[in-house]
Amino acid sequence: MVLMAKGSRFGSTEKIQNHLALGFFVRIVFILYGEHHDQFNALKYTDIDYHVFTDGAREVSKGGSPFDRHTYRYTPFMAWMMLPNILMHFTAGKVIFSILDCMASRLIYEILMLDGQSNMTALRCSYLWLYNPMVIGVSTRGSAEAVMAVLVLITLYLAKLKVTLLSGIFLGISIHFKLYPIIYCLPIYLSLTNELRSESKLQLILPNRHKIRLVIGTITSFCIFTGLGLYMYGEQYLEEGFLYHLTRIDTRHNFSVFFYLLYITADYHIPGLSLCTFGPQLVLVTALGIKFGNHLDLNLALFSQTLVFVTFNKVVTAQYFLWYLLLLPLIVPRLDMSWVKAGLLSILWFIAEVSWLTPAYFLEFQAYNTFVPIWLESIAFFCCNMGLLMAIISSYTMLPYCHHQNSHLHSRRLR
Repeated sequence: MVLMAKGSRFGSTEKIQNHLALGFFVRIVFILYGEHHDQFNALKYTDIDYHVFTDGAREVSKGGSPFDRHTYRYTPFMAWMMLPNILMHFTAGKVIFSILDCMASRLIYEILMLDGQSNMTALRCSYLWLYNPMVIGVSTRGSAEAVMAVLVLITLYLAKLKVTLLSGIFLGISIHFKLYPIIYCLPIYLSLTNELRSESKLQLILPNRHKIRLVIGTITSFCIFTGLGLYMYGEQYLEEGFLYHLTRIDTRHNFSVFFYLLYITADYHIPGLSLCTFGPQLVLVTALGIKFGNHLDLNLALFSQTLVFVTFNKVVTAQYFLWYLLLLPLIVPRLDMSWVKAGLLSILWFIAEVSWLTPAYFLEFQAYNTFVPIWLESIAFFCCNMGLLMAIISSYTMLPYCHHQNSHLHSRRLR
């Protein structure tokens, strides 16, 4: 039986490698199309952030600071990653993001295999990321979400393997690159409790060797990378690359349900406004982390936390959707949901997004005052996301402890 499992594993490995090659080829085609499109169209295919990355890399190549480029508000190491844009070709960074995209798909496959899913199930779920049109579009336009995708998935994969010091190191790097993965600290920490779904609150909180290693790895790597940024670029990094994101208030139109409120109150100081917008987000993210923060349900914990964090955030852009779409394939095998219902929910989410984009187009490109319609569509999109989360949680299958033992025995055999 073990030999059959191994043979099946090898066959699936060859199959996923073929699909990864195809997925990478598709992305290269889109990159080439983007180059052609940008030469002949006023509305560019390449994301504005990619130009900011490249300009930051240009400053670094001259021995300067990436923060000398106006609106560069990312980790300085992103500019270092984009040096091939200057030294080789403008599209080199997009190729890097495409490679990372494919790596994320492979990591999804490996995590599901570790969870005890069948080869075919793991393969099909990995394709949900690899062939997702939104994912392909974001990476080939030059957005860096693929970097975060790989960092988050490596963190999760290592945590499930109980390689907790290394998992913490990648978690700290993730938080350094973008602050949002800090919400994963709680469920990952709780998932390392010896008793699965422990009813004892003390048992959940008390440290063990795996929890201690996770905390040490996270704090150490975050401090090292952040300290290097401060050492190289001083207060400029602290203000532009770190503090800016903690105090950011964006009054431009975006998917956030709070955008119009922040827009009309931009010139006023309203006591308690920040608490009213941040409070529900904090409470729900924490509650979901505690509720599903165990080894069996860790995938759901991270997905539900991310969906709530994005939906309740004060600023929501289309790139943020990838933060939870990345984790969706990891919970699909545990959903007791018909294909019809899944299809209807997907169509509903897509319609809600397109409905928002329609008035946004007239505001941005036709200069019509459509702020109120955009706000109403933001409310509809908010409700759609919350309904989607409720449907997913209600369809989620809770597994008994014996399945946990069997899945780990199965994963050890395959390895």
